[in-house]
Amino acid sequence: MAIFSAGASTPEGMADTLYHNARVVTVNDNFDIAEAVAIKDGRIMAVGRYDQLRELAGDDTRQIDLQGKSLLPGFYDGHIHVGTGPRPFGATFNVPTPEQLTEILAQQAATVPAGDWLVGMMNRPHCHLQMPDRRELDAIVPDHPVMLACGVLKLTLNSRAIELAGLSRDTPEPKDGLIVRDEQGEPQGVLTMGARRYATRVIPNPALSDDSARDNLRAQLAKFLPMGVTSVNIAGVRPNELRLIQDVYQRWGDELPRATLQIFLFPGYDDVDTSLAELEGLGFRTGIGDDRLKLGAIKMSMDGAIAVPDFRTLKPYDGQERFKERGPWDNRKGDFDGVTVIPKDSLYRVASRAHELGWQLGIHTIGDAAVVEAVEVLERVLHERPRQDHRHHLHHLTIRPPEETLAKIAALELIVDTQPNYTYYNNAFMLAAVSGNRLERQNPQRSLLEHGIRIAYGSDGLPHGPLLGIWAAVNRLGHDGKVYGAEEAISVEEAIRAYTRGPAYLTFDEQERGSIEAGKVADLVVLAEDPLSVDPLRLRDLAVERTIIAGRELFQGSHVEPYHQRPPAP
Repeated sequence: MAIFSAGASTPEGMADTLYHNARVVTVNDNFDIAEAVAIKDGRIMAVGRYDQLRELAGDDTRQIDLQGKSLLPGFYDGHIHVGTGPRPFGATFNVPTPEQLTEILAQQAATVPAGDWLVGMMNRPHCHLQMPDRRELDAIVPDHPVMLACGVLKLTLNSRAIELAGLSRDTPEPKDGLIVRDEQGEPQGVLTMGARRYATRVIPNPALSDDSARDNLRAQLAKFLPMGVTSVNIAGVRPNELRLIQDVYQRWGDELPRATLQIFLFPGYDDVDTSLAELEGLGFRTGIGDDRLKLGAIKMSMDGAIAVPDFRTLKPYDGQERFKERGPWDNRKGDFDGVTVIPKDSLYRVASRAHELGWQLGIHTIGDAAVVEAVEVLERVLHERPRQDHRHHLHHLTIRPPEETLAKIAALELIVDTQPNYTYYNNAFMLAAVSGNRLERQNPQRSLLEHGIRIAYGSDGLPHGPLLGIWAAVNRLGHDGKVYGAEEAISVEEAIRAYTRGPAYLTFDEQERGSIEAGKVADLVVLAEDPLSVDPLRLRDLAVERTIIAGRELFQGSHVEPYHQRPPAP
């Protein structure tokens, strides 16, 4: 029987396209499996059996036989990042593995005059456990200032760069970051979070032309199409970047994934008034835009990051002893419990005003201490100004918080935008902070669902592919090949929901996207095999064959390189 339920009004007349002989995984409430989908004017007309839907095919209808392959709702990556440059910090080269460091740095040094900066990126997760310090870099390149970044939250400098940055044993420690030092207090070159400002203010990073910035943004967004991604939630852009992103979508929006933009504010310790002024100056709120590009939440980061690591925890880090044989760890003592990027009172002042103005809120919380404090702030905000269907959410929630906090998240109807691929890709970082049950239960997918908490999946760019995220959520495998917290694993069906309907709900788009139902937009992905029946260990290697947005095939490919054969993401 054809399915004509849900969504916006259903188009009438003959279909533009009819996909058939498919295993249609609808991801509707019942997770029905159909065999054909009819599309007209960019929307789904009907879903069901081919012998019923073929009456919608006229002489001009494209009938596409998918030869038994799987047709799913387009994946929705609920947490990505893009920038106007091709690489962060104006980096001009990449170091894929620690073994290539000497060769690549020497090659780069030979191409520029002595004294010129060398700025590059190191691939994760290698760069955390084997992050070079000033002495290692000096031995390779003594005549150039060198900066290498590990992601965007941690970087390392050689001695020439340390001198130019004005760093010494007398340099004050920032409240929101760390300067790694030796036993005498001398900087070793590694800077995290807020401490990066010492380096970024002296690294030459010429401003890009608008044309170059637009081209970079367009290229970054287009990379999602071969992954089967039809919508993205960009988790943090600054107000001054809105103009360029709007330009990109005005020019090329019909060839890119649909996008929701979250506005990043940085109240920190001393900039609350600045953030409030930015908030007031925006002049609009969550939801403005159209079906291709719109505004989502106000984003703020309460604690540090996994890749440093300096996320806030309820008990001190307990993994540092494991890394002493690798050289100087850093100046963090045995009672180190992470970095507070935004104090609780500062978060409350900005969050309260944003909520009052009608904004949705998304708060970055990696560690359990940050989760506890952010939930307390949101509880206070909602108690003072109750609002139905606020859809405030926590980004990440990586270290499992106490039961009381999980229950509170459910009661407040907060959503968790979580990254299942962290279990695989970031375990090397978490080993430096947590162990035992806290390590096993990190990234607690099953716990969230059992508490009745809505989840939305995203990648945070580590790497982007939804199929890797689904694979990680189901298998709980770390980068070292070990299973971490099998009790936190979820089913393939639940993981697919979290990468389709979950983010659609997060961005108030559940009536338009996230499932294959009549009236919804025709955003679809074709997989070469059925994710519900293959060996779960093979999920990350399934090939994406077509990516369809508004009924148009924006990507076609007969083969996508399996994930484990791809080079690591920077």
